[in-house]
Amino acid sequence: MEMAGNMSGKNENTLLGKLVFTLTAVAMLYFFWWLLLYDHGIVAIHH
Repeated sequence: MEMAGNMSGKNENTLLGKLVFTLTAVAMLYFFWWLLLYDHGIVAIHH
């Protein structure tokens, strides 16, 4: 029975890790898009 509990916890941790990774990747892509490509981003502020 303990093995089944450990497998369930491991699957939850894997899912949580994938979710955190995905959210982090999306946030980074959005930030770099804003930083480099968006007309009203940091480039417009400094020029």
